[in-house]
Amino acid sequence: MNLEIYSKDVDLSADAEGYIRKKARRLERHLKAISATKVEVSRTSSRSQADRIVVQMTVDAGGYTLRGQESAPNLFGAVDAVTNVMDRQLQKYKGKMYRTAQSKKLAKVSAATANRQDDRQGAEESLAAEDEALLDVGKVVRTKRFSMRPMAVEDAIDQMELLNHGFFLFYNLDADEYNVVYRRSDGDYGLIEPELA
Repeated sequence: MNLEIYSKDVDLSADAEGYIRKKARRLERHLKAISATKVEVSRTSSRSQADRIVVQMTVDAGGYTLRGQESAPNLFGAVDAVTNVMDRQLQKYKGKMYRTAQSKKLAKVSAATANRQDDRQGAEESLAAEDEALLDVGKVVRTKRFSMRPMAVEDAIDQMELLNHGFFLFYNLDADEYNVVYRRSDGDYGLIEPELA
């Protein structure tokens, strides 16, 4: 497992880094398919001493991204809390993967990856035009880049639930296009299929 540790406004001692590494390695007992783990430690400027240290952990497990964030008065408490959150998420993920026919879909993924490369160039050109329009309204304060693998709608819903997000952008394996799945207020899910005007 590749482990990256980043800190912002916090000096990490060798003991602290060792503790983070030990806790992150503990996650492998649930799932051997963890390829990368990223831990971000930061200090917040709040009046309350209760939640000064924030630890965010992102795990790449078999093409799925799991993320947890917790805060505590000290580094060790925050690392313990986020590791417990990730433990629960990995157990939930592992249970879902054993119940689905994920292995059958992986064969389709490799074929769709070639098509995705062609679509990426067109998407980058349209994003550049949208960025210019955003400058008039507000400014982009954070840009996130992440690897995206083609998946079925059901897998995208599972990924959205694992991340505990309200929506999820994905490359639809069946439709061969980018889609967004979202959680509706009635508890069901919606799917956005864009059409070029």
